[in-house]
Amino acid sequence: MFRLISFLVLTFILGISCLEKSTLAKLKKFVNCESKAYKSSHAIYKDYWVLENYVLAEHGDIPCYSNVTYTTHADYTYLDNVVPLLERWRSPLSLAIYAPGTDFEPTIQSILYLLQCHPGHDLVRQLCSIHLYFDVEHLPQVVLPPETALKEPANCNGPPPYENVFKGNMYRARNTLDYPVNMGRNIARRASLTHYVLASDIELYPTPGLVPDYLHFLGRKVIGIPGQQPTSPLVHVLRIFEVMSNVSVPNTKPELQEMLKSGEAVPFHMEICEACHRGPNLEEWINASVVSQELNVFNVGHRSENNNNWEPIFVGTVEDPPYDERLTWEVSGTV
Repeated sequence: MFRLISFLVLTFILGISCLEKSTLAKLKKFVNCESKAYKSSHAIYKDYWVLENYVLAEHGDIPCYSNVTYTTHADYTYLDNVVPLLERWRSPLSLAIYAPGTDFEPTIQSILYLLQCHPGHDLVRQLCSIHLYFDVEHLPQVVLPPETALKEPANCNGPPPYENVFKGNMYRARNTLDYPVNMGRNIARRASLTHYVLASDIELYPTPGLVPDYLHFLGRKVIGIPGQQPTSPLVHVLRIFEVMSNVSVPNTKPELQEMLKSGEAVPFHMEICEACHRGPNLEEWINASVVSQELNVFNVGHRSENNNNWEPIFVGTVEDPPYDERLTWEVSGTV
């Protein structure tokens, strides 16, 4: 049994004070973005009701150039991953939860548990923006405004509502609804307050310290340096691995390399779709030693015929092309 992690070699929220003033000034000058108001809203989008920012994080407004947002999706049965993810990420999280019909109520109860009962509830309150979406043909019976619903007391004496759920009893299963994965991905990314985003899956845990390291990397290697401005769209790809469920997630590449040697870790989903997840130079990356504590590019790759099926996880921007919303989890694909 393996757990999933993401890995990139190259206090709560990352505060602006954590960055060197020169780096922050460079980001502010060269990142072409406009900060937006942080507020709750609701609207019909295609065949779905979208309740954007149903849960507002305590971080409030964020300058668009100053951080990176982890954008992801789930149904309520995956919410056990929220706190472990935030413990490593320590920056804004934008989470879209699919909650059709009677799945809406346990979704709300699960959110209340995370906000009030979980030992990591402070992290959730500080960093997590939650958006809810459901089909216009599969409405919940009652949808209270967030200022009412989120004041309800959670049942902290019982188990978390998201644990030990028989998925066959869920509304989605009983009504044979496909999981609109790419709809969730796009909702979470559109709601990001920051220009840079890591669009990923909720079971993928990032390397600790990735956000400040990445912003320093941008300031050193990418932004405002003559000749270094990209002339075509680019993203910065993360390598992904699975680790056994009975071991701790590694924090460094040397720890990961030892776990790969012992068989406690393996490259992500190779037995399911190797062409989708290998990407270029995987073995070279695994075997390469860490020569600097600073984040750097290992190699430059291009989508070509040899890598046409590759589905990388990467740090990009809110301006990247949206995911194809015709595709569902059951149909598969992240195009």
